[in-house]
Amino acid sequence: MQSLYFVLAAAHVLALVVTGILWTIIDLKPQSGLRPHLRDIRAVHFGCLYLVPWFLGLAFAFERLDVPAWHQLVFPAGLGALVFFSGIAYLFPRPPGLDPFYYWTRGWPMVLSLFGLACLIAALLWTAGVLTVYALS
Repeated sequence: MQSLYFVLAAAHVLALVVTGILWTIIDLKPQSGLRPHLRDIRAVHFGCLYLVPWFLGLAFAFERLDVPAWHQLVFPAGLGALVFFSGIAYLFPRPPGLDPFYYWTRGWPMVLSLFGLACLIAALLWTAGVLTVYALS
């Protein structure tokens, strides 16, 4: 299971490189067609920057505490649910005049995004609980 966390960390390091390149292109060529997507690119960039140490730290903690594999799957599953439901929400047409970054603030996109967020919160609470229980036992 530790290898899953290492692969996820590596994928996010790769995403850091790609989004960093895209961000640099936008900075060097402001008229680029990527300009309208700058907020999305920055969000993914900083999200990946945030997740790399999480994956590596959790892999280390789970290994040291000898946590069963099914407990270790909960965090990536919750994160995957957030990405999945937010991705579906992003496919809905946005209301006219609404900034694309705020697609999730109305209607079904909001419901789907909140459901994905609830999945992530449940996974985070589960992971924190598992770490606490196995650390204390």
